[in-house]
Amino acid sequence: MTFKSALDIDCGIRYMYDTLCIMSPCGRKMLLESKMMTTKDDIDNYYGRLRDVYDKDCSKIANKLMCIKDIHNTLCRLSDAIVLDDIELYEVKYLAIITSEVDVLLQQLQLTAIELPSLQAVVDILDPDHTHIPSFYIYDSYSPQLQEVRKQLRAIQIEGKDLSDEMRQEVAQLMQRNADLELQIRERLTLQLQPYASKLQQALDNLSLLDILIAKATQMHELQLTFPHITQDNYTLYNNMFNPAVKAHLAHQGRDFMPVSIGIEQEPVTIIGANMGGKSVVIKSLALNQLLAQYGFGVAADSCHINPVEEVALCIGDEQSITKGVSSFAGEIMAIDAVLSKVRSGKKILALIDEPARTTNPIEGTALVEGLLSVIEEVKGRWILTTHYNIKNDNVKRYKVKGLHDGIMDYTLVPTHSGDVPHEAIAIAENLGIDTQWIEYTKSKLNN
Repeated sequence: MTFKSALDIDCGIRYMYDTLCIMSPCGRKMLLESKMMTTKDDIDNYYGRLRDVYDKDCSKIANKLMCIKDIHNTLCRLSDAIVLDDIELYEVKYLAIITSEVDVLLQQLQLTAIELPSLQAVVDILDPDHTHIPSFYIYDSYSPQLQEVRKQLRAIQIEGKDLSDEMRQEVAQLMQRNADLELQIRERLTLQLQPYASKLQQALDNLSLLDILIAKATQMHELQLTFPHITQDNYTLYNNMFNPAVKAHLAHQGRDFMPVSIGIEQEPVTIIGANMGGKSVVIKSLALNQLLAQYGFGVAADSCHINPVEEVALCIGDEQSITKGVSSFAGEIMAIDAVLSKVRSGKKILALIDEPARTTNPIEGTALVEGLLSVIEEVKGRWILTTHYNIKNDNVKRYKVKGLHDGIMDYTLVPTHSGDVPHEAIAIAENLGIDTQWIEYTKSKLNN
């Protein structure tokens, strides 16, 4: 799954992308096209690079990267020896100059996360006058014949008088000769540069990756994110996990996010609590942080141990599909069934199911959830379910969300052996300022 695809998962990953200050369009493109890492070695290697950048002041490099353009198509043409025009030759020269300048900064910072190829030969080819100016045109010094033609043209222009027909014909011939010589020079330059096409592509790719790493390191400092410890023991643990998107939203309202600590093993996990009790935020945060770890971002927790998976499946919200002709309930159970089929096939999935069977009647809904828990005990996998039904299954790890206390939503998870869901609906309704007469009538019905 590419990072671009992951942005569709409703867990807060879009917020992380939007707050990431990537300087170059090629860096942003590389991130969107990046694949989710699924092995410990790949993830550890990536975080090794990110740690190197994290400890350095890379602001000067970031300013340089702001000017990098995505010239992949130009480099493909160069690799195929297709004659480059002046704009494309400028793009190549500019990339070579920026690469050399960034390489100097990397050496000053003793930063080894990225290695850049030497492109001084490219600069020399495209800057024969050694002006060190990031611009390009066909210089006179490329050809004595071209220099002479341009000299003659300038001489005619200096005269500044009406030209005779004979002079006009001479100018036309000189202009054509100038164009022919410039084309020959472009052909020659393209052939001279072609052997460096792969190095230029390597430089562009590594500068793009460096841009991403610097942006992620900056985001880690700004949002107080941490480096994950990647495990292979089928155990995931978060200490004071949070969701930056929800935290920012609450901060805008003058409220605090209550962090969550949770451990996940192979056994199914259920998180129980009343509606609006914070269960969805917890499950979205689990999805978010698993994705952050496997796409090489800082993780939103004080510390964490994360076991990689092949896919993060988050079934949450209304699965209704008008185009497919299915109801909310049908769409939901079809989505869960698709995840179950993948787990049965042996795919390693983190399956996060929010309020399964919420849209059907409570009796059948409770039975469906208990039945699902019985199935996933047998097929194994990593399953976390939230529910407000009273579940009787004892062979699961069970947490209860603390919920609403003194008008503040507390997402803290408390281990519990009971399947009874807290009765907090009235308290939540009161906190929302619901019609007082409605509340009073409801309380009287409960008391009777």
